[in-house]
Amino acid sequence: MIRFLSALVLVVAAVGTPAFAQDGRGGIGPIVACADLTRMNFSGIPDAPTSVISASLVASTPEAPSHCRVRGNIAPNVGFELRLPVDNWNGKLFMQGCRAYCGVIMIDEANDALKRGYVTVATDMGHTGTILDTVWAYNNRDAEIDFGYRATHVTAVAAKAILRAFHGVNATQSYFRGCSTGGRQGLVAAQRFPADFDGIIAGAPVASKAGALNFYWSGKANLTDSGRSILTPDHVYLIRAAVMKKCDAKDGLADGILEDPRECDFDPAELQCTGLGSGDLIRRTDCLTETQVEAARKIYTGPATSDGTHVTPGGLMPGGELSWLGTIVTSDGGAGQYLKLAENNLRFIAFAEDPGPAYTLDQFNLDTDAERMNFMLHITSGFNPDLRGFRDRGGRIIIYHGWQDGTALSTVDYFESATAAMGGPDAISDTARLFMVPGMDHCGGGPGVNSFDFITAIEQWVELGRAPDSLLGTHKDAVGNETFSRPVYPYPEFARYEGSKERISADGFKRQQPK
Repeated sequence: MIRFLSALVLVVAAVGTPAFAQDGRGGIGPIVACADLTRMNFSGIPDAPTSVISASLVASTPEAPSHCRVRGNIAPNVGFELRLPVDNWNGKLFMQGCRAYCGVIMIDEANDALKRGYVTVATDMGHTGTILDTVWAYNNRDAEIDFGYRATHVTAVAAKAILRAFHGVNATQSYFRGCSTGGRQGLVAAQRFPADFDGIIAGAPVASKAGALNFYWSGKANLTDSGRSILTPDHVYLIRAAVMKKCDAKDGLADGILEDPRECDFDPAELQCTGLGSGDLIRRTDCLTETQVEAARKIYTGPATSDGTHVTPGGLMPGGELSWLGTIVTSDGGAGQYLKLAENNLRFIAFAEDPGPAYTLDQFNLDTDAERMNFMLHITSGFNPDLRGFRDRGGRIIIYHGWQDGTALSTVDYFESATAAMGGPDAISDTARLFMVPGMDHCGGGPGVNSFDFITAIEQWVELGRAPDSLLGTHKDAVGNETFSRPVYPYPEFARYEGSKERISADGFKRQQPK
């Protein structure tokens, strides 16, 4: 009882620093029983009034060590789960981000950190549903604010208070990792709440406006007025083969991976059919009609108004054509997934006043409505280039993005803006580094390397001052086998293969500076 009351005082009054409770194996053990957390009052946590709904011990499994599993809610609607190692806690906190529109708690994705001894936590971002559901945001500003920036912050605050009650000490360091929406969460944390995390891993951060516009534009670019697909899957393979034939060896190695797709000067017109009648054109899959050339060009160039003004940093990159399958080009000749994603975004989350479920893409006017989307950027965008607050607290952030992802250029554009705002490449390199990954799709996949040990990299930067001068990535196939590796260098540096073509190895890649 005395230990329980002492822990309660710690939560409510937040005074004193108890001694570490060693678990006998060099880590930090708990000072209260797991179940006691449900009887503690966490409603007084500043800016994050919290209730613990359940707390139960979970036995060790091959996926995770034994831990106290805590489920809770932060007023009014932010759900979270916290996993506290029962023994051998490393003294640190690790928060896992979510994907798409969240609505579920993806804490299992942090089991690798739990195995390292971290306390782990994740949040549903203030609503429940599927990750593709946006109805929760329908003229619901409180939920949009939670999703935009508040939920990540209050979850970090609550997690720190609960782990202190359980273990009797504050975390020595706090880390965040996420990709897609999770990447945006990481950037938002660095920009809005620089005290929340010492180190952040932000992968493929979603550019909320640019992403929706790119999905809308590329999806519409491949549809006729009657709603039929212009390009077929056969044409996609044809285009990709032509891109690889022209640009694959520019980095010194013909391996199906473009080191920097911006260096590829491919024009779909190079595949345009000539000397054929209209009936022949319809049946051909070894060349492109004029309409198909124009559709492919639009996908590459990205959204533009009727006067030619581009409204995003660019479209999809050469080399990533296989990612068009299903998203833009379908086997049944209809609309792809991108248009459905764009429609859900425009109906419920893109505008200050949501048009709702009756809204269709035919009502969207790029000339006027793209500007109307700027209001929500103040709530959902993670692309504020000012990282001075995070820098001044000694924060470190690793940003990464696959070149084959549809919004890769948005992240490049953001980082170049942040570099300028922070005083140039030398100034920003002590706080933030961007790694553009050749051949990787959104958060993984693709023909390039797609797996990295980001946790070790950020730990060494934060705790030992060893900034990541390069990252060694491995390619994992569909069943998890590692098939090859290669280094990735901080943007704008890149790799060129100068090793033996008979023996491809990571050692053969050399660092290159942009011209």
